[in-house]
Amino acid sequence: MNRPTLFAALLVLTIGTAAAADLQYVTGPTGTEDLVRVAGTPWLIGSGLAEPQVPGRLHLIDSARKQWQQAFPAAAMRSIPDARRFPDCSTPPDAATFSAHGLAIRPVGRSHHHLLVVNHGREAIEYFTVNSAGKTPQLTWVGCVAMPADVYLNSVAALPDGGFVATQFYAKSQGGMGAIRTGALTGGVLEWHPGGVVTPIAGTELSGANGIETTDGGRVLYVAAWGGRQIVRFDRRGIDLKKDSVPVDFAPDNLRWSRSGRTLLATGQRFDASGSGPLQMAGWRVVRVTPATLAVAPVYSADASEPLQGVSVGLEVDGQLWVGPFRGDRIGYLPLPR
Repeated sequence: MNRPTLFAALLVLTIGTAAAADLQYVTGPTGTEDLVRVAGTPWLIGSGLAEPQVPGRLHLIDSARKQWQQAFPAAAMRSIPDARRFPDCSTPPDAATFSAHGLAIRPVGRSHHHLLVVNHGREAIEYFTVNSAGKTPQLTWVGCVAMPADVYLNSVAALPDGGFVATQFYAKSQGGMGAIRTGALTGGVLEWHPGGVVTPIAGTELSGANGIETTDGGRVLYVAAWGGRQIVRFDRRGIDLKKDSVPVDFAPDNLRWSRSGRTLLATGQRFDASGSGPLQMAGWRVVRVTPATLAVAPVYSADASEPLQGVSVGLEVDGQLWVGPFRGDRIGYLPLPR
């Protein structure tokens, strides 16, 4: 561990509870494990993990009006397969099995964006275009990239060339979630570029690789190790992969850049990981990470008394902190703590 990382680790030990503020809710969106913002608009896109008796979805959330609508499946949504970019995927996702986990969005022109969605319905990265020129963003499905066998994905980040890096949470045949709970290395970062194949990045193996963000065109990766309770930086700008990490006292889930783009928000759960039964949630935290030093500072902390549990993402939106849980029928927002 280098000196900046050691300094950051010491900071983690001093983190207490940030000033509390009452959460308000938008009720209806289910399993909103991840959130991204459509740049230049008040609109957020939320994932929707399938739950028992509740199909997976994509949600459109108006952060100004505090309203939402379903974006997928939707009768008005178009499918225009891009056979050149995605020659092996010409069929849109099946609404009956769709289960949206991690998200990524990248502007590709004025009012146009690429939306990438982790879909467990067929274990693939689904590609949508988003046109935000109108009153409501319009999604069009254009293709997908299927994962190798035995991969269970978690999060995804878009690359400038139209590719992506994504995290493998675990291998289905190698113990799954149980292996993560023992601290085993269960997966790492996968990479795909247009015209290529999905390839693991050697040296990125972690216990429960979860949220991911990038800088410098994807040459620097920031990854949340959910099982290892660490925020990890992989630097690929030299001859060898360089790894630095900082411990945190919660299970870090999704990572999101702050609105300024200068810091990362890491959000995750607190729970008792002992035993083999269902995890009993006991609160959640949002912290701010400085990329260069991995220094960590508190943003918001909730305990077991907070009605909203299982929170997995925190997103800055116009002076507010929006949070989404991996289960349940609501998302929350509150004034961004300073």
